[in-house]
Amino acid sequence: MHYDVRPTSGISRDFLNEIWFFRRLVWLFIRREIVIRYKNTLIGAAWYILQPLAMMVVFTLVFGSVFSRQIGDLPYPLFAFSGLLLWQLFSRALTLGAQSLVMFQSMLGKIYFPRIIAPASFVLGALFDFFVAALALAALMAWYGRGVGPAVAGVLVVLVLSTLCSMGWGCLLAAVDARYRDVRHALPLLMQVWMFCSPVMYPSTYVGEQWRLLYAVNPMVGLIEWFRWLVFQVGPAPAWDITAIGMVSTLLVFVLGVAVFQKVQGTLVDTL
Repeated sequence: MHYDVRPTSGISRDFLNEIWFFRRLVWLFIRREIVIRYKNTLIGAAWYILQPLAMMVVFTLVFGSVFSRQIGDLPYPLFAFSGLLLWQLFSRALTLGAQSLVMFQSMLGKIYFPRIIAPASFVLGALFDFFVAALALAALMAWYGRGVGPAVAGVLVVLVLSTLCSMGWGCLLAAVDARYRDVRHALPLLMQVWMFCSPVMYPSTYVGEQWRLLYAVNPMVGLIEWFRWLVFQVGPAPAWDITAIGMVSTLLVFVLGVAVFQKVQGTLVDTL
């Protein structure tokens, strides 16, 4: 059957049909990105485990005694590692997605495929690293004698929202990075500041009440808090007003990022 491939703009039914038509290419790019990432390394995907483990040790030594009283009976290493696990997924997916067009530069001018597949393949590929590092979290939980309950299934919702958020920001920054290479230089600083503005090493209750709603605009606040609660179920569930603000922020960023990317995709090859 003949399929007439034409570039689409905006978010429409034709856009979704086009993505579905190229679904196998998405999987091919994801697999290619994972293989290339760990090619010629001695320990492969274990590098994704070592980074949050090392940061967990540092956070425990520096902040463990400061925040232990505010996290109930949850051991601080588990608290820190769980926050780092979700943060690393978001940070890596956003960073790779933002630089994806430059990485695909040689291919974009030779063959046609929906340009949004480039950032999407990197964002979805980051989930592989997350599940590898999740094995380390499971080992830590076994070490501390912690189990999981049925609520852990809700983690899938958190992962979906985190992926949408990183996809939105990745698409938005990728469109900017295609024209201005300053993005790649600014990203490390942005992600470092963003991490300190998220409850990775400290509980969100540490933030003053007068700043709570503004703090919740950061979608990673609600996502990290819910991720911890769904896995450990320690203390009350995160407040729903903060959760709602974070979800709205996530969806707005996703729609805006994809819409902007789709609008400029026709000029991306010339710009690169």
